[in-house]
Amino acid sequence: MLVEQIMSRSPVTIEPDRSLEDARKLILNSGTHILIVVENDRVAGVLSDLDLLRQQGDDCRVKEVMDRHFIKVHEGFDVREASNMLVEQGKPALVVLGPQDTLVGVVTPRDIVRGIVMDEGGIGLSVESSAIYLSMTRSREYEQYWLDKVAGYGYRAAITQVGAGPDKLAVKLRESMIAAAVARGVISEDSREKIAVSNAVRDAYAQLAMINPGLGGGFKLALVRGDGRVSVAIFGRFGHALADGPEQLAVGYSVI
Repeated sequence: MLVEQIMSRSPVTIEPDRSLEDARKLILNSGTHILIVVENDRVAGVLSDLDLLRQQGDDCRVKEVMDRHFIKVHEGFDVREASNMLVEQGKPALVVLGPQDTLVGVVTPRDIVRGIVMDEGGIGLSVESSAIYLSMTRSREYEQYWLDKVAGYGYRAAITQVGAGPDKLAVKLRESMIAAAVARGVISEDSREKIAVSNAVRDAYAQLAMINPGLGGGFKLALVRGDGRVSVAIFGRFGHALADGPEQLAVGYSVI
């Protein structure tokens, strides 16, 4: 599946010299979360609703806040490659350019999700793939959309984040995931269900610890419960302040 099949063909645009107050009104009235900043018929940057939340002064101009290092793709770009770029770079959208670098569309996380689901030929998401996608979300919008999407398949899900040193990491991962699952109603207080979650976390952590012995780190965990089984995905990096390692992903599984 290609980007041209899922992109929004009528992106909302704004000029760089407009005020942030103008940008807020435009986002509110249009119902979008992304504004494409255009100057002299060329894309100059991207402005998201999160950018506006982080900026307090309404007298600032759009050009002072916009992201100038946006991701550019063409219409023939593969949707799954586009998804990887969004995840890896943590951007709110992809700008789709046509001939002579003219703006032809925009791709948001919601467009990506819809494209991936469509590309699976109606089969839908498995418990394991749902956990993976959730664990790799980097924005609140992306996270909430995946939670809604997973619920649409009849699954229940929970997300949490953990950072700890090597002596406490394994315990923190299990405790935090169990607590989040109980709080979200994914599992009950029943000890058998807690043990199932613990086993899934242990399964995933063992894969990571095997190649990263004796290291702590920071991770995002996602638990998805389907019919008689749970899957846990752990995504993040081992390391410390002086030497961060590459991002890694592992998936654990357990019958419940």
